[in-house]
Amino acid sequence: MILSEKSCGMRAGRWLLWLVMAGVIIWAFAGPARQVPVALRGMPFMLDYLLGMIPPDLAVLPPMWQPLLETIRMAIAGTVLSTAIALPLSLLAARNTAPSHAVQEVTRGLLSFLRAMPAMIWAMLFVSLSGLGSLAGILGITCHATGAIGKMFLECIEATGPKIEDVLEAMRLDGATEAQAIRWGIIPEVLPLFASYVLYRLESVIRTSSILGLVGAGGLGLELTMAIRMFRRQEALAIILLVLVLVATVDSASGWLRRYVLKRSGY
Repeated sequence: MILSEKSCGMRAGRWLLWLVMAGVIIWAFAGPARQVPVALRGMPFMLDYLLGMIPPDLAVLPPMWQPLLETIRMAIAGTVLSTAIALPLSLLAARNTAPSHAVQEVTRGLLSFLRAMPAMIWAMLFVSLSGLGSLAGILGITCHATGAIGKMFLECIEATGPKIEDVLEAMRLDGATEAQAIRWGIIPEVLPLFASYVLYRLESVIRTSSILGLVGAGGLGLELTMAIRMFRRQEALAIILLVLVLVATVDSASGWLRRYVLKRSGY
């Protein structure tokens, strides 16, 4: 009898959970659904705009090499800076390497704050500091990517497991300092995963840097924004195609490098 009542209670709890989830989903779609008629009425205008972009004006691409290089430079510089900052922060935030619980919580809060704001918002703030140009884009990418990379790094460090903790304890008993134990005990174990995630993050940063021109951070995004605002639709399509080629190339190259790194490391 007791088991039957407990089973009924669990079943009722599951049904309640499903009902709550269904209610949340319906609520999420209810507001946008009211705008569907407006969107349908605007379809002819959107179709007219898209047709006006064809064919793309490929003649504008040769002068785009400088914004293209600026976009790549922003992505590489932002990824390198964020990785260099995220590594020590992740060691301070990880449960098995943090010097104290207070330092761990403060560092985790900092990483959460950095990744909570998109790179676009960070870039807007830095545009007001440094003016228009790639520096604002690099700093915006660095802030957001530091939080994202640091989060992944600390999870990799914490996932090393009891075996690594035993190795660290043995190294400490042999007289190794905490820094030496981390350098020779943890870093070699997680370095392949670190490299793989940084390469993956570079793909995302390339896409981000391509649109940071919307807030004046330079690169292809700025050229695309100017083309759209000036209603140069064929030129805009050519720049969009260039961005797609850039992203696809970086995705393919970084994907190959990730597989190579993990294979060589035995993952």
